[in-house]
Amino acid sequence: MNPLGPQTNPQTDSHISDPQIIEMLAGMNATADMMVVQKTRRAVMQAAAELREQRRRSRRNTGIVVLTITVLAMVLTPAIWSTVDDFLGGEQWFELPGMVMVLVLLLFSTIVAALIIFKGQEQIHGRR
Repeated sequence: MNPLGPQTNPQTDSHISDPQIIEMLAGMNATADMMVVQKTRRAVMQAAAELREQRRRSRRNTGIVVLTITVLAMVLTPAIWSTVDDFLGGEQWFELPGMVMVLVLLLFSTIVAALIIFKGQEQIHGRR
């Protein structure tokens, strides 16, 4: 049986082949520490750049959506005004001008909804 005592590792018993490893593990190798610091700094700078780009893209997408909604509202305002004026003047829902205006409003609102859904899915999955 093995006597109780200090156990030895056959790889480190005879002699160490690389003294740099010992210095690195002991914290005495500044070159290895600097390499780790530089690698960490590069990773952090890359993550910060990606975050900055993501924020920029998000602001741009929000601006495009707001601009699209504003333009559609400006284009549709006369149609909405005309339709409301006709209905208040005594026209019925099922007359031709009223139906055309309602269909135009439904078409544009459907397009806006589809654009919003498409932009939302694009942000979720991320374009690369």
